[in-house]
Order: sequence, then C-alpha cells, then structure tokens
Amino acid sequence: MRRWIGGGLILLMIGVLVLRGREGDARFERQIYVMGTLVTITLRAPHREDEDLATLVSSVESELNRFQQRWSPQGSGALAQLNQTLADNPGATVPEGLRPLLAAAKSVADDSQGTFDPGLGALVQLWGFDDPEHFRETPPPDAELAAALQRPHRLARAQLTADRLEVGAPGLMLDFGAMAKGAAVGAALQQLRDAGIEHAMVNAGGDLQVIGHAESRPWRIAVRHPRPPEEAPRLLVALELEDGESVFTSGDYERYFEHAGRRYHHVLDPRSGEPSTGAQSSTVVHGDPALADALATALFVGGPDQFHALVDEFALKYAMLVDADGRIHATPGFRHRAQWLTDVQFAPDPVAP
Repeated sequence: MRRWIGGGLILLMIGVLVLRGREGDARFERQIYVMGTLVTITLRAPHREDEDLATLVSSVESELNRFQQRWSPQGSGALAQLNQTLADNPGATVPEGLRPLLAAAKSVADDSQGTFDPGLGALVQLWGFDDPEHFRETPPPDAELAAALQRPHRLARAQLTADRLEVGAPGLMLDFGAMAKGAAVGAALQQLRDAGIEHAMVNAGGDLQVIGHAESRPWRIAVRHPRPPEEAPRLLVALELEDGESVFTSGDYERYFEHAGRRYHHVLDPRSGEPSTGAQSSTVVHGDPALADALATALFVGGPDQFHALVDEFALKYAMLVDADGRIHATPGFRHRAQWLTDVQFAPDPVAP
C-alpha cells in the first residue's frame, strides 16, 4: 500500500466563492498548483475590484513558481546548481539568493539535537519520497542505505560563512522540503501585505499563514486527526489564529507506504536515515512560517522523548505532538487555545529532575 496526499490542516468556515453581499463581507479565493501542492489564496478586500485581485494573485503565483525553481534540489535552479557543485567538491560558494534561508536552516539544524537537517537530499531520493512517479513500495536495501549514510548528509556538521559552505568531503545534497514551503508561504503573505492587503490566508497544501482576520472574527482552522477512529470526526483540534500567525503540521499520513506491517513515511530521521517512529503528527503555531515548518519536522522526528527539550530550546509557546500511541503532548499555551473536536488522551506531564 502506498499513499501520497496533502497536508494536515482543514479550513473551517472558508467559502470557495466570491461573496459581495455586504460591505466588509467579501472573500476572493483562488487555487493554484505550485511547489507540488495545491495553494489556496483567500483575500478579504471588499473595496478592491476582482480583476485587480486576480492580477495580484497571478503575481503571487509567478513569484511562487520562481521560488520553486530556486529551491528545487534538482533541475537548473540555484539550489540544484549548488548541489551539483557539492556532489564533486567538499565546499562551494552559496548563491546570494539562498543565503538567508540556508543560514536559518543551519541554525535550526545546529540546535535541534539531530532532529532536523536539510542535508538529507540523497536519502530522500533513495527512499523515493522526492517524486510521486517513482514512489517506492519497499524500503531500500540495507547496503544502499548504509552507503548513503557514509556520504555527507548533515548540514549541522558543515561550516557556513557569509558566502561559503564547507562540508569537508564531496557528496552533500541539500533538500529544503521541510522548510522551503514555510518560507514560500511567508513570502507570498508579505507580497500581499506590500500590495495593501490587510486580511488574507495562504494555505499551501494544509500549511498556512494568515494576516488580519476573517470578517468580524479570527481566522479559524482545524488540524486533522492522524488516526481518526471509525465513525469519529476527521478533525482533532480547532484553533483561532491571530494576525501574522502560521500553522504547520508534519504527519506520517501524507506520503507513505506500508511493508511487512510497518508504515514508512516521508519524514526521515537524520541520525538513522530512516523514517522516524515516535509520532503520528506534530503541529507548531508560530509567527515565522519557515521556522514553524522546520520545527514541526523537528518535533515529529524527536517524538515524545525530545518534545519538551525542543520546545524549551526554541521557546515554543504553541506546539502539539500526537505520539505513536495516539496520546497528546502539548505546551500549556496550545492547550489553552485548543478547541478539541474529539475525545483525546493526554500524555502525563514529565517529572522534573
């Protein structure tokens, strides 16, 4: 069995039509397919003409397409060219357009206790999670996995200066699949802000950021249940979002295959090169969507054993983990905001040393 689907958030009370019935009650919504996912852009701008908003969304789409080309690990974009250089060299000059996000990713990799690292490109490729047309149905042979782990695969072990990345040996392949979508969502929202839009949502396959509010109430979203019981709601928890907040979820239900009774999903543990095993999903609410994207991955890989340490390391106020047994681990801030939509079991709070 294999499966390749979208992300973990489901919008509540979001219309799909342009509603112009009352002043202040209009929504303009368009869907575009970019970066391998369906991106929904929802605007509330009652005093702007639809044609103007459509032109703006087209401009956002063009920028997202440029972003995708720049950050694709293969092809002809800037990251692909960097990967081509690193394939045969122990270091490379980093293109200027990649430097800010690469530096941010390096910082998270350095501090995440081994749970997040974009140096896994070759391993993602080996597992077949980079391309739905070549999706595996069985794990790679042990010998191939061992060989891939012998190559450089940890950005955290490299040295990054203002414009150089020094790895120490050839073979590193960078893949920003766990951070670039967040950065793209943030860039799209900023483009909308710069164009004078005060109320909007950019939802990229279930991971999103909002600005302003939805009419007279906050934007309201719900996180899907990673293992909904039969005849139970598919939704786990609802949240109301404040201006500028983003919500990102990592889960083992998006891209996976099952073999010999085990689920192999697309979120790899940098330490083993294999899919992590401690969690079903993780969710982070944060003002920086790129960081939310990366830290949702880190929490997912770290599982319950590292949840509280990572929350403390990155000072996360709003984070949740559903562990492999379906129990909820959540920060006090997340619990306070959460509107649980089904019965849940909380994990015991950790005992202080």
